[in-house]
Amino acid sequence: MFQSFISFSFTKFIPSKVTCWNCKSNEFINRFICGQCKYLKEPSIQLQFVNYFELFDLPININLETKYLEDKYRSLQLKFHPDRFVTMPPINISYSQEYSAFINEAYSVLKNIHERAEYILSLKGFQIKECSVLLDLEFMEEILELQSQVQRGENISQINQKNNLEIEKMIKQIISDISNEQYEKAYKIILYLKYRQRLKDQILIHI
Repeated sequence: MFQSFISFSFTKFIPSKVTCWNCKSNEFINRFICGQCKYLKEPSIQLQFVNYFELFDLPININLETKYLEDKYRSLQLKFHPDRFVTMPPINISYSQEYSAFINEAYSVLKNIHERAEYILSLKGFQIKECSVLLDLEFMEEILELQSQVQRGENISQINQKNNLEIEKMIKQIISDISNEQYEKAYKIILYLKYRQRLKDQILIHI
């Protein structure tokens, strides 16, 4: 799903070679809206060059300010809400819905530390595939045993407490590794983290 993207800022727009499909103008309010007719540009063309951080005017960084992210999300949704284009041809409504869906997806990923870490790694060329790294056998045996105990309703409170501590430690290490550009180390930890997260989800069902 993820791929490498060219880099430019949402506010400091570098004009693309794609002209407005309606009036053929190269003048833009921003990279998505024509400056002449105010029609939306075609999402399938424009969004292929945008990563989630660029969309929110953020540097690619594992740490971000939650309040800024929330405010920017609301601002973007207002810009592309279908109600703003009801007086234009129907295709603008369709395009606005595509932009809104992309904004929602980007926000969902960036606000979640797990998904944000995976997304950063994907931009750095690391696609998260659980079969791509041979995980420690002792770790796998431990997870399977803990899952069995949870299924039987045994020691759930203790297992939950220990598992949450391990998840917290892993997340801290992932943040540190990505901050220090140790992407391969972060990638491996995320693979282990996924198993801890699944155990947590299983515990929540049985609590």
